[in-house]
Amino acid sequence: MTKIRTIIADDEFPARNELAFLLGKISDIDLIAQAKNGLEALKIINEEKPDLIFLDIQMPGKTGLDIAREIKGADINPLIVFVTAYDSYAVEAFEVNAVDYLLKPYEENRLMELMKRVNRNINTNKMMEEKLEYLLDKLETISETNKDIGVGRLAVESKRGHIKLLKYDEIILIYTKNSKIYARTSAEEYEVTSTLCMLEKKLKGHQFLRIHRSYIINLNKVKEIIPWFKGNYQIVMNDNKETELIVSRSKVKTLQEIFDL
Repeated sequence: MTKIRTIIADDEFPARNELAFLLGKISDIDLIAQAKNGLEALKIINEEKPDLIFLDIQMPGKTGLDIAREIKGADINPLIVFVTAYDSYAVEAFEVNAVDYLLKPYEENRLMELMKRVNRNINTNKMMEEKLEYLLDKLETISETNKDIGVGRLAVESKRGHIKLLKYDEIILIYTKNSKIYARTSAEEYEVTSTLCMLEKKLKGHQFLRIHRSYIINLNKVKEIIPWFKGNYQIVMNDNKETELIVSRSKVKTLQEIFDL
């Protein structure tokens, strides 16, 4: 039986690893490559011309939507399964035959059902350009709408009970202390009425990484990375305190891949 030549493109190592593990249980899948960012994904797709791509929507370099648009008009006809952590309000945009979606965190039963549809369409797929075009346009409309309602800014508590909107580029790190959450800029610290888990989800796809259960950092504000004990790392942030943070062991591989350590 001819196997389905498959690629995973996702900037999060744990997510790639989990999906690769689940696909390894499917006998007709041949996982030929994995990509950790959009540019690497596009290079691999052009070289390997796979049958199936699991494509994360939010990646550095090029987004999954960018890649889908670029290969849509090329001599490459893979089935695309978009991978996303979007909430249910966006799921309607994915309800298109042949072009499918997979929500994080992954559910094995959902993947198996998806693969049944892939197998039905893999030999007749022509990229279904009109449907893909509809999907991409709708997702971009959702993205633009989100920008209009304040995506790219974080609401924090300011003086006199006012609410201040911090641009993501202003934030150096977000941390928890005494059961409260704080966002630090170069000038000040602000209390945030949220949880780190909610903030981690909100900031996904931007320049932030949760390196520890108590810290989310702005990757663009990292001053130094210092090798630490037993293969771990200490991070020095580019703030006036030169804050030093230890990376949790579960995030070491992700950090290594982001910075090519």
